[in-house]
Parts: sequence; structure tokens; C-alpha cells
Amino acid sequence: MQFQVPQFIETEDKIVGPFTIRQFIFIAGAGILSFILYFTVEIWLWATLTVVFLAIAMGLGFIKIEGRSLMHIILSAFNFYWKPQTYVWQPEHPELPGAKGGVSIEDIVSGAALRNAWKGLQTGTAKVSQKQFAETTDRYEIFQKLSGERRAARRIDYR
Repeated sequence: MQFQVPQFIETEDKIVGPFTIRQFIFIAGAGILSFILYFTVEIWLWATLTVVFLAIAMGLGFIKIEGRSLMHIILSAFNFYWKPQTYVWQPEHPELPGAKGGVSIEDIVSGAALRNAWKGLQTGTAKVSQKQFAETTDRYEIFQKLSGERRAARRIDYR
């Protein structure tokens, strides 16, 4: 028996000419708003607002970023900034014994070693050979954040 598998299920149907219903609603809304403004405001203001409203309608109707419409991205950004964020940590493997919040022997030993090393660094009694310092070379690199800000950071290569 052969079955037909639907294809192109993520494309919207063209309902009104070459436009989907969503695109048509955005463009028709901008057209109706422009029509109302034509009779209520000065000609120069009407022309300016019509260009702005049509640009917004075209952007909302046609622009897609990584497969998501611009309207969806704007709503997601609004929800991100408007609603409070809650960060919840969940262990990757909750069935492991150390992931349930219990303290294991490894945690105690590593904590004691770290505490002793920190105390040695604070008091200046840490025993570090000069050979270790001679081998390390500090390298600094310039990196750029997503905001465009540039900073220098020390690069550490662990061997």
C-alpha cells in the first residue's frame, strides 16, 4: 500500500493573490490606516506616516529571521524583557548519587585541598617552585562582546 506523505508543511498557503492571509492582514491594516490618515492630517504628514506604516507592515509580513517571522521575534523579545527570568539548575544525570545534593567523599577531599591551597596563597606560605613561573608566559587577546565592546583578556592554556 502506498501513502502520500505531505510535503512543504511549513509553508503558508497563498490565499489572497501572491500573499498569505497574515501578509494580507498586515498590508491591508496599513492601507486602511493610511486611508483614514489621508482625511485627518496634512498631506506631508500623511505621506510620511504612510511610508512608515507600509514599511512596518512589509517588515512584519515578509521578513523572516532563521525561519521565524519578525512578529514572533518581537513578541519573544517583549516577553523576555517584560517577564521576570527564573534560572533553574537541573543536573544532567539525576540518577547519579552525587547529583541529588548529597556530599560525596570527592567533594570533601577537593574542598579541603582547595581550602589549603587558598590559605597558602593568602598567607604567602604556598610552596611554588620558580620553575613553574619561568614556564608560564602570559598572553593577552582582544575579544569583542556581542554588544560591540572590546576588551583584553588573559589567555590561559592548560597543559
